[in-house]
Amino acid sequence: MPPRPRRILLWLSALVVALLNAALLLAPESWLEAVWMQRIWPLWPAVTARLHALLPLPVTLAALLVVALLTLAWALRRPPRARRGLLALVTVSAVALSTFVPAWGAAYRRAPLATTLGFELKTADPEALLDVLEALVARVAAEAPSEPLVVLADGPSLAAAAAAAARCVAEADAYVSGRPVALPPRVRSLPAGTFLRAGFAGMALPWLLEPHVDAGLPAAAWLGVAAHELTHAAGWAREADTDALSILAGFACDHPWVRYASALRAVQVVSTSLRPLLREGSAEHVRLQRALAALPEVAHEDRAAQVAAARRWYAPGLAAAVTGVYDNYLRSQGVREGVADYDAAGTLVGAALVACKAGDGARWCR
Repeated sequence: MPPRPRRILLWLSALVVALLNAALLLAPESWLEAVWMQRIWPLWPAVTARLHALLPLPVTLAALLVVALLTLAWALRRPPRARRGLLALVTVSAVALSTFVPAWGAAYRRAPLATTLGFELKTADPEALLDVLEALVARVAAEAPSEPLVVLADGPSLAAAAAAAARCVAEADAYVSGRPVALPPRVRSLPAGTFLRAGFAGMALPWLLEPHVDAGLPAAAWLGVAAHELTHAAGWAREADTDALSILAGFACDHPWVRYASALRAVQVVSTSLRPLLREGSAEHVRLQRALAALPEVAHEDRAAQVAAARRWYAPGLAAAVTGVYDNYLRSQGVREGVADYDAAGTLVGAALVACKAGDGARWCR
């Protein structure tokens, strides 16, 4: 193609991408949910899920690096090399930024899970949450394996459980969103400490929607985080929504380890939502402690393994820096609470289980 038409095509492409970003950033929530998330965006995970199934190694960062290096090599073929090299890097960065919102960022602006499920979240009720916590402890006891997952699970069995979690998250998302979504059949493990040093446990990378979990996590915690990252890959961006839906998906799963790990994670998130509401030494606080103590021994061992892993890798300075960056990132995406949004997951899980008790026919109520 001659230089002039090619330049015109590039400018037209840039204009189309800019208009798409503007539309997604300015569109009302109802349109984003009904049109973009329902009809258009699912075409993208249909591609990325197949890509993950075909390739045995992590894709997203490698792809970004290869594209950057190839573009730079092409630019440095002839002088002025410094200017052309800088222009190439700026172009790659611009492409990455301009594709972020269509591939992932728009999900921060979709209807919240509580709205979609018809919940009216008011001030958290400690008594109701304590009732939910006690019911969750009973659920953990009912689903608990004969031995802790930290003892039972090996690589292949954990991979099979993660594949089951992917199916169950897709089914729960279809129930909530009313449309099918393709999810990767595997969750990548990154070297132990990759995320735990920074106080996190996993990440679903934008663009290619690739879920990763820290290999330093023991099996039960790893599986719970895997379900969380798979739920991100299904198009749920806010952390509380993602945590809650991943747990609810696990409740209805056909794999016993997924049900157990989800119940154990639910105990954790509901406890997190409860603690700020209870006065130390109060009757409600004693009830909380009593409920946690009533967990079966295998659950205590799996929880202790998770605490030990976090302590082993945690680097306070790095964690503070990364948390600050992530907090600012979430706020820039419209999540007013920043990283504190995680703490609302327990209230959402509680609202879903209260609705079940009131006769809701949701799939996780069965």
